Amino acid sequence: MLHICYFVHMKILSINVSEPKKITFNGKELITSIYKIPVNKAVNLTELGLEGDRQADLQVHGGYDKAVYAYSHKHYDYWSGELGESFTEYGLVGENLTIDDFDEKDINIGDVLEIGDTRLQISQPRIPCYKVGIKMNKREFPKIFSKSGLLGSYLRVIQKGTINIGDEIKIVRNNDQTMSVFNIAKLLFDDINNKDEMKMALEIKLLSEEVKEKFRERLMKMGDFDAL
Repeated sequence: MLHICYFVHMKILSINVSEPKKITFNGKELITSIYKIPVNKAVNLTELGLEGDRQADLQVHGGYDKAVYAYSHKHYDYWSGELGESFTEYGLVGENLTIDDFDEKDINIGDVLEIGDTRLQISQPRIPCYKVGIKMNKREFPKIFSKSGLLGSYLRVIQKGTINIGDEIKIVRNNDQTMSVFNIAKLLFDDINNKDEMKMALEIKLLSEEVKEKFRERLMKMGDFDAL
């Protein structure tokens, strides 16, 4: 067990929230909170997430392990190049925190983000649903998004407080027996037959139960019951 504190040159560029709202897509009405709006003030952070933000479908969003969603602004340029259009408005993929440089390869499950007087813990990569395709106006985007590994991360709130635009982020890494957010995303959507890596992931105490259950189900289908 390690306890290493170090600064990464990261800061919050935007804090984005939304209440559930009704939209019409392909002639059907849907309720969604993916259209996040930047707020220009300090925001209270509780165990349920950011004040003023509420999820529409609590079966796939929100809850203790997914109270806050963080995404890198650096990825905006990647998606601009991939999709052939310019993305400048914050909240591109429905994230709560737009961070200047949040690299999934350098952020590990269980890492703690210290932001002001708050503490948030990395729990899992985002698992995209079809609504991000609606947000990006591309039906195939969820699949492209998943394969990229540039999914950002959900966080659980382990210390309440207040955050603001421009706040610097300190990373506390307290466990070396873990995997990066990128590697977990790769196991979920790309390297899907890697039994050894999935078993390693199941040993990560701070990985969300949602992701562990997906790996357990997959291993069972593959006839591997050793880690179950």
